Amino acid sequence: MSLAQDKLRPNPFAGDTGDIDPRLAEALDHDDFAPRLEAIIAVIADVRVLVPVLAHEHPGRTESGGVVAHGGMEKDPCTAAAMLAVEAPDGRAAMPIFSSVAALHAWNPSARPVPVHTQNAAIAALAEADGLLVLDPGSDRPMLLGRPAVNALATGETWRPPWKDDELPTILARALAGIDGLKGLQITPGRKAETAIVLAVDGSAPREQVSAALAEASRRLAHIDELQHRLDSIELVPARTA
Repeated sequence: MSLAQDKLRPNPFAGDTGDIDPRLAEALDHDDFAPRLEAIIAVIADVRVLVPVLAHEHPGRTESGGVVAHGGMEKDPCTAAAMLAVEAPDGRAAMPIFSSVAALHAWNPSARPVPVHTQNAAIAALAEADGLLVLDPGSDRPMLLGRPAVNALATGETWRPPWKDDELPTILARALAGIDGLKGLQITPGRKAETAIVLAVDGSAPREQVSAALAEASRRLAHIDELQHRLDSIELVPARTA
């Protein structure tokens, strides 16, 4: 075997038609946010995704007829895709990934689809973007994958949805203990953010007291480092109780 042949590696994406993986298609078919996100995270680590790479203009030729060096071109397609990050609703940068060639070209017809392992895309998102992936931006229902989920995809760990994290209620209750008018909490999927923390407040309390309780809860949660590994984006939702 020659040295060149010895360096060759099998192409794991040989024969890829560019169609969506049936397992990912099934996950995307969920209508509700929470089961859809959970199903996507459960399968996407084991399927390939496509990242977009934009073609570079020809750099021209040297006086001797050679090609001018392609300065600044990224050899890693995931790093190149991270440079095409899209803006998440809260202003953070999310690296785009796609389930199929059709979904990618609906977003940008001039982009070249490059198949990659999801883990590589997650690593690039953590290093080059804000630790977020967005699946099929430009589609009717793009799905934002938060930083804790992306970190789990990058490291091969299992992601636990916050609303199914048995330890999280205790952590939050300890952090919010003693706030005047706060009577309890519940963790649910959010509407404006990935996770909603529903705070039970005294139903007879004046509006100013409720506002003060929410402000204090927000201040305390912002200073708990452990939550960064468990929660991505949150919204505080007051619920008056008797």
